[in-house]
Amino acid sequence: MNHLELLFLLIKGAYKAMPDELKTPKWKRYFWRNTFSNYIRVVVRLLLGLILFRLLYSGLSEEDFGFWSLLWSLFGYGVLLDFGFGFTAQKVVAEKTETEEWEELSHLLSTLLWTFIGLAVVIGVVFFSIQGLFLEAIHISPDKYSTYTLAYLIFFAGLALTFPFGLFPEVLQGVQRIDLANWLRTSAIVLNFIGILVALNMGLSFPVIIFISVITTLLPNVAALFVVRRMLPKVSLSLRHFRWRSVKSQMGFSIAAYLITFSNLLMSKSDQAVLGVTLGVGVIAVYQAGYKVAEMFNMFTIQLQEALSPAAASMNATGDREGLKELLLKTSRLTFVIATPLYGLCAIYLKPLIQLLTGLTVIEQSTLLVGHILLLAIYSSQLTNSCSKRIMMMCGYEKKLLFLALLDGLGNVFLSVILALSFGIVGVALGTLIPTVLVGWLLVLPLALVYMQINLWVYIKYVLSASGPVILFAVCSVLVVFFLPMPEEGGLGHLAIRGSLAGVPALLWVLKSYRSIK
Repeated sequence: MNHLELLFLLIKGAYKAMPDELKTPKWKRYFWRNTFSNYIRVVVRLLLGLILFRLLYSGLSEEDFGFWSLLWSLFGYGVLLDFGFGFTAQKVVAEKTETEEWEELSHLLSTLLWTFIGLAVVIGVVFFSIQGLFLEAIHISPDKYSTYTLAYLIFFAGLALTFPFGLFPEVLQGVQRIDLANWLRTSAIVLNFIGILVALNMGLSFPVIIFISVITTLLPNVAALFVVRRMLPKVSLSLRHFRWRSVKSQMGFSIAAYLITFSNLLMSKSDQAVLGVTLGVGVIAVYQAGYKVAEMFNMFTIQLQEALSPAAASMNATGDREGLKELLLKTSRLTFVIATPLYGLCAIYLKPLIQLLTGLTVIEQSTLLVGHILLLAIYSSQLTNSCSKRIMMMCGYEKKLLFLALLDGLGNVFLSVILALSFGIVGVALGTLIPTVLVGWLLVLPLALVYMQINLWVYIKYVLSASGPVILFAVCSVLVVFFLPMPEEGGLGHLAIRGSLAGVPALLWVLKSYRSIK
């Protein structure tokens, strides 16, 4: 026996002796844990957010509530201030931890952290400087000026502090421990709810309520820092590791990620702008009623794909093309078997869902059409874009994906304006559907399949091979609709019963079949 054969036998024996858990790729080990925690966070946020909205709406004055809403709407645009570096951190952490390049990772994270600290100081100075102009611009009543000044300073000081610490949840995503970031965020959501509930019941001042909301937003990011330090002990965040060229090498990816995020944000708000310009602001509320169900459907389905980007980055770093192919195929199939029943339930019970969300008793036909069209657009996007875009983004295709995002966005705006003049709010919805379907099916999905060297027919056959739960859902839905029709008044209880009867058997089948991603 020569030396090579002996070495091969030793490696083979070591692999067989290795625990099964370590043989399994990291993305498979943590997939369900990450996905489950995603859904827990979303459900807790939705339920407590709804209750908290009503508490604040009734517990604050009209002016206080308006100021609160304005501040948090500005906070939502904070995602644009990281210039794509948060997503870059995910990618590089996934790559460098896979190849164990700790020195290079230290340089990159230190540079990002201290750059964000510098930006946080700039943000603080800017918002402190424009405080007077801001409050005057929104016409604050004189007796509220001092209260709102204090609330303003607390809020933007918190925003500045939150900004650099926001890097660490991204690092947790990079090491594929999204579950840890989610549990921290979920705990903060609960603390925020309890804190504001106590503050309202005790009649505490408006700035105190702002302080509670800001500090509970900051806490999970600070906690993530300590978790990251424990998980990556070989990584240093010292200022002496600051090296701008580490970030400069990733600048192309960061800019592309930033522009894609910016275009997606604009596209999500473009329908309302088109409606306001072409048909007047009065029709936006009618459109929003149908849009809300599609938005919630999208929010629930995208939780499945949160773990794909760091998994793809780590595989791409090691040249694991077969792993990437498996990642795309298996997650696309899982998306199909989960998104299809959810889409079916939303489409079948669209009217009572809109009634539940809006409180309306009479739903206009145009609102229902908008809801159905946007649901179809989201469903199509889930099948073509959701998995492939996240994977391809980490494989050097960010520039092509940016071009496709801009093409989709510009097509959306152009068609929405043209069709709105002929078909009203339904035309705006069609302006979203048409480019989404065309770009997704003709450009995005083929691009991914060509890169992975997967034949289209093989891909379709593989995805549809798991149609059992979908067929079961279709049968159960027909039986429920026929034997237990929805009463005209709708209601949460009626929806829950019919949704459970139609969807739970398929869900149980999915959970049994996909208990582990093999």
